[in-house]
Amino acid sequence: MRARPRTLATLALAVPLVLAVAACSGGNGSGSSGSGGTIVIGATLSLTGSLDALGQPLEAGYEQEIAGVNAAGGIAVGGTKEKLRLVVLNNGSDPSTASSQASELVRHDHAVALLGSATPLIVTPVALVSEQLRVPFLTSLMPVEAFASGDKTGWNYSWDFFYDEQQQAADAAKALASVPSNKKVVLFTDSEPDSVVEGPLYRAAFKADGLDVVGDDTFPVGTTDFSSFIAGAKANGAQLLAGQMTPADGAALWKQLKSFGFRPQAAFLANSSDVGNWWQSMGSLAQDTLSQGYWSPSQASPGQLAAITPTLGRRYAGNPDYATAAVAYAVAEVVTDALAKAGSTSPGKLNTAISHTDAQTTAGLIKFNHATHTATTPYYITQWQNGKLVQVQPLARGVTFDVPAAGLG
Repeated sequence: MRARPRTLATLALAVPLVLAVAACSGGNGSGSSGSGGTIVIGATLSLTGSLDALGQPLEAGYEQEIAGVNAAGGIAVGGTKEKLRLVVLNNGSDPSTASSQASELVRHDHAVALLGSATPLIVTPVALVSEQLRVPFLTSLMPVEAFASGDKTGWNYSWDFFYDEQQQAADAAKALASVPSNKKVVLFTDSEPDSVVEGPLYRAAFKADGLDVVGDDTFPVGTTDFSSFIAGAKANGAQLLAGQMTPADGAALWKQLKSFGFRPQAAFLANSSDVGNWWQSMGSLAQDTLSQGYWSPSQASPGQLAAITPTLGRRYAGNPDYATAAVAYAVAEVVTDALAKAGSTSPGKLNTAISHTDAQTTAGLIKFNHATHTATTPYYITQWQNGKLVQVQPLARGVTFDVPAAGLG
């Protein structure tokens, strides 16, 4: 396979960086930061391709936390303060490339830990590599039930914190049920693992809230023609829509909804409309789209907010990418805190330290379930209003829940 482009993010340090030379693969049960006095942390991110809208803010969040640790003097390992070095590779949103790059980061760059990307499409292959090489891997942006089911034998070195799918389904159902309509809903879900998990949960939650699922359409990732599904939804009188699909597929669906004249009272779309370029790519079609929210500033402490608001907050003001960057910052917080507590780059000791995490981060309190290797964080329903996402479930102060969906009207 031809190698994809490498993007090296080398943070400003007090001393010149030297690539680590000692092998850190957990395969031999030991890890080292190398002779250059630096500890390498790696990440394979989707900086281009269909998931690029998620990869770039993830990189920004990781960079800031690691830069902050370095500015404070680094991390003590074996009684000596060492700086961190973040190595980021661009997987182009390709799972096979992400898998090979994860191995490369450990074997070539000597990363003592890996930070996650987004969606099961990329997260699961990287987690499987971390298990094979026995190197700690921490991620977010993957719903916890889908993550827990990603390895049937159980994870050992891989960890995830994010929202729970049952919470997601219940909140989506509550939001749609509150809209004046005939209570008929059509459901669109793709073949990604989190959508496979979420589909039955949506159906159960909709039924519990008095909604009637009159269309239940599933399809492979990369589907471009939704015309037959839309025709069926119209024929069955659906006035509500819910969906979960990749950003590119979601954009294709929304454009076809408009062109075929399907005008739901409310339309919820997870995984597509919660990225920063949704409004830019959809324009007026995005108005009043219901989306998912997985971070609020209220989850961070005042001190943590003071650290990220002038930087990530300013860079992504009014944009859902702020949530992605803030959650990434929290992922890096957990790993750097575990390194400090372990006082070692040994994969086993670092992994144990991660497992004992009980800390307030920018994403809230993180404490892992040792059976599933997951921690659950809050979930919200949001709505695109005039270029910004606002929280409508639970309803934020000063916000109105706008219906019907003007963009598709």
